[in-house]
Amino acid sequence: MVYLITGKAGAGKTEYSLRLYKEMEAEGFQVVRIDGDDFRVTTKNADYSDEGRIKNLISAAQLAAKLELEGNIVLMSFIAPRREWRNEMRKLWRKSRVIYVPGGRLWEGTTYDRPDEEELNIKINDYGSKNDS
Repeated sequence: MVYLITGKAGAGKTEYSLRLYKEMEAEGFQVVRIDGDDFRVTTKNADYSDEGRIKNLISAAQLAAKLELEGNIVLMSFIAPRREWRNEMRKLWRKSRVIYVPGGRLWEGTTYDRPDEEELNIKINDYGSKNDS
């Protein structure tokens, strides 16, 4: 299962994922965190164009898919501003859930597609071929 924790910059995605991680780990779950800021540093991706953002998100989603197949619960905290991009990410996972953290801010000229109720309530991958339900 992959949880995509999304929202604007400074909304508290990293803090939320860290608290959730600690709680799940204490309960004995096999859980891994992938944080958007850390992932950019690790991959040295400083491209904030749409192309750079998509490359970053899909690379992280591919890593999450591998970790999920290994039996981990994956917590991803990423801005992921476009619903279509989030949907592309979710096609790579067996099961997923979007968690939206409200608040935060955007850079000038940037927009964010806030997840609607439908997107937030889809628990199993209804997007692609890896639906195992």
